[in-house]
Amino acid sequence: MVLLAMALLILLTNVIAFQYGYGAVRTAVDEASRLGARLDGTIEQCESHAEQVLRGRGGLLQGTMGADIEFDCAVDGTVMVATATGEFEWWFGGAPPISLNVEGRSVIEPPVAAVP
Repeated sequence: MVLLAMALLILLTNVIAFQYGYGAVRTAVDEASRLGARLDGTIEQCESHAEQVLRGRGGLLQGTMGADIEFDCAVDGTVMVATATGEFEWWFGGAPPISLNVEGRSVIEPPVAAVP
């Protein structure tokens, strides 16, 4: 009985950690797409910022949990799209990993016309 209770506790803790991880990745792609959508923003800045938010100094998801997450940024018309793909592994063996595909979009700032 105690063993079953411990297994359920570990499972519940793992699900909570996955929810935190998903939120951290969601934050990284949202911030990256906003940075890339600035008037002077670039795709490289977008991808670099996503990495920094997730795994940089003070990042939201350092360590092995976020190690398999990859970022890609692209321009789609007037929108900067930041995408994160990867997997979260369970803390115990035998279960398939949870796949992750998160997308953040921000409208690119148009240039402002000079006022005479």
